[in-house]
Amino acid sequence: MNNRPDAREGVSRRVSELDPSALPDGTAFRPISVTEGTGLRDEAVLVRTENGHRAPLDTFESVPDGAELQARSVYRVLNAWRDWFDGYRNAHIEYEDPDGKTVRTPLENSYQPEYGKRYYAKIKDWERGIERAYQAPTMVMVTLSASSENAKGGRRCPADHMRDIARGWNSARKALHRVLRRFEWEYAKVWEPHQSGYGHMHVAVAVDDPADEIEGETFRPVVRSHVENVEPAGSAAHGLNAVGMGDTVSVNREVENLGSYISEYIGIFGEEPTERPVSEQMFYATCWATGTRRVDFSNGAHEIMAMEQFRRETGLRPEDRGGDTFDQWRDGATGETDADGSSGGSWSVDSICTVTNGTPTYSDPTAGGQRLTPIDGRAGVDPPAHRD
Repeated sequence: MNNRPDAREGVSRRVSELDPSALPDGTAFRPISVTEGTGLRDEAVLVRTENGHRAPLDTFESVPDGAELQARSVYRVLNAWRDWFDGYRNAHIEYEDPDGKTVRTPLENSYQPEYGKRYYAKIKDWERGIERAYQAPTMVMVTLSASSENAKGGRRCPADHMRDIARGWNSARKALHRVLRRFEWEYAKVWEPHQSGYGHMHVAVAVDDPADEIEGETFRPVVRSHVENVEPAGSAAHGLNAVGMGDTVSVNREVENLGSYISEYIGIFGEEPTERPVSEQMFYATCWATGTRRVDFSNGAHEIMAMEQFRRETGLRPEDRGGDTFDQWRDGATGETDADGSSGGSWSVDSICTVTNGTPTYSDPTAGGQRLTPIDGRAGVDPPAHRD
C-alpha cells in the first residue's frame, strides 16, 4: 500500500482520464507486464477470482483464495498514475520540531518539477566534485536500449521491456568494472523516455584519464555484454558493427555541461508531468508501477555529491577536523547525546494530511510505504523479438 492519501479524498480531480486512443499505437490494451514474478504496485495489479470477478488489487482487503494476479493494461496503469500524482496537490506531511511545535509542509514525489530541481542540484554537485577530485576528468555516455516490438509484431509489455534493459545493465556493469579497473571512475544511470512510450538507459561514466587513453572502443565489451544478455537489443542498434561504437558511446573531455545534459533526459523542466506528451506519461507510469528509479548513482558518486553539498552548506572542506564534522553532518547528528545515550533535538513525523478547503484530514504515517506485488505469468503473450 501507499500512505499518501487517495486522490479521491481531495476537493476534486484536476486531471481527466485519458482515452485509450491517446496512447501510442498498439500500447493501450497491452498488459504492462506478463512475466512471472514481476513486482508491481497494487494499483497496477488486477485480481481475477475463481468465480470470474475482476477488480484492481487495491480495492481488496486481502487476495481471495485461488485468485490469479495479473497486470492491468497500460492505459489503466497510466490513468492510475495520473490519479496518484493528482492526489499530491492537497497532501501535506506534518512534523514535530525539536521544540515540540507542529510544522506542515507539502508532500512531494519524484515526478514533481520541484523534486526535479533537486536532481539537477545533485548532478551539478557531482559535476563540481569530479572537476575537483579528478586530474583529467573525461565524461563518457553509454546508451543501452532494446526493441519495443515483440516476436509477434506487436508492442512489448512496457514493464517487461524495461526489465530486459535493466537486466542488460546488470551484466554491463560488471564489464564496466573490468575495462576501467586501472582508472578512478564513477557513474550516474538515467532512464529516458522515447516518443514510443518506452524507455532506454543512459549511463554517464566519469573517468579520471590523465593519459588520454579513453575512447569509444574502450567500452565495446560493456555494450557487447548488454547485447549478449538482452535478446531484443541487437548488435547493429548498439554500434557493435561500427568503428568507435557509433552513437552508442560518446566521449567528452569536458564535464561542465553534464547537469544540463542529464536534465534533458529526465525532463525536470517545463510542464507538470500530467501535461507532458502522453508517450512520456506512459513511460513515467511504467517507472511508477515497477518502482524504478529514473536516476541512480554509484556509491562513490553519492560520496562526491555529499562532499560538495557539505562545502556549500558549511563553507568547510570535508576533511576538516579529521572528517568528523562531515560525518556528523552527513548523518544528521550533532554529536551530542542525552543522558540516556540517545541523540536529542530530532524531528519526528506526526502524520500525513490532505487539506480540503483549509480543513486537514489525517492519515497514519506508519501505515507503510510503497509495496510491489509479484504477478502471475502469462507464457507466450509477449515473446521478445531477436535482433542481430
